[in-house]
Amino acid sequence: MITIAQSKIQETRILMSNIKNSTEHYPRLLMCAPDHFEVTYEINQWMQPQTWSHNSSELLKVAQQEWRFLNQTFKTLGFDVELVKPQPGLPDMVFTANAAVILNERVLLARFRFQERQPEEKPFAQYFELAKRKGLVKEVNSFPVGIFQEGAGDCIWDNQRQIFWAGYGPRSSKEATDYIGDYFGKEVVALELSPRFYHLDLSLSPLSNGQVLYYPGAFTGSAQKIIKDRIPANELIAIDKEDAENFVCNLVNVGKQIILSNCSSQLESKLNNLGYSVISTPVRKFGLAGGSVCCLTLKLDLTSKH
Repeated sequence: MITIAQSKIQETRILMSNIKNSTEHYPRLLMCAPDHFEVTYEINQWMQPQTWSHNSSELLKVAQQEWRFLNQTFKTLGFDVELVKPQPGLPDMVFTANAAVILNERVLLARFRFQERQPEEKPFAQYFELAKRKGLVKEVNSFPVGIFQEGAGDCIWDNQRQIFWAGYGPRSSKEATDYIGDYFGKEVVALELSPRFYHLDLSLSPLSNGQVLYYPGAFTGSAQKIIKDRIPANELIAIDKEDAENFVCNLVNVGKQIILSNCSSQLESKLNNLGYSVISTPVRKFGLAGGSVCCLTLKLDLTSKH
């Protein structure tokens, strides 16, 4: 595993240039600086407001350092990183994955279930309307009132299979899956989640060569059956509870590169044997809010093959 040493940013750039494949297309990402990040409420089972309150200044400082190095890692690899302006009083706005579902320059804005996050909808809508005026996206729409859906956190594009995997239950409505399918004209496979793994991107990640990482314990029995029926056994990689609780599935994968916060040596070896390079950029303080690397990003230029 390539670990990003905070004191050696220049060495990091050399490492990245050595592993970067110049033929890869590195996408545009949307991120939001954690200027106002904090953990003051509890809307998932990972959130620890009491832990945060005991040492909030130091925890914020470390979280901001972690975010900066993740941001620098993406830039060094060749990603085009865009920023949406953070807003006071919206600590979870840093988790831009939840802003929208995007495919083929069409944007379907999130509609948040919990009132703590609902005020994020306006600044994200403003960002995408500006992006539309700049010609970066073609269309911006929203889910109907009463249908909750929390962006790419609960709707993941599988480029190999040309389908969306969509989580529902804790945060997103099952009805949202039909709306996504109609809007984008793509098949959507609905998967019911357990309360602890409240977003799909915490428990499932399609990889570029067709493999799918997933944590079985995050899904109901019927959802596990759907996954096994849709994905050949030799392409399905089940991770254990320890890796799942380290947010291994909450990764960003482009080509042969997998950027994540942390993973076990056993899983790293398995991924290496499949031809992937694992780049560790720890963002553990965001785990106090129930998020990790993928949560902190939104791919803006996903496209289908047809």
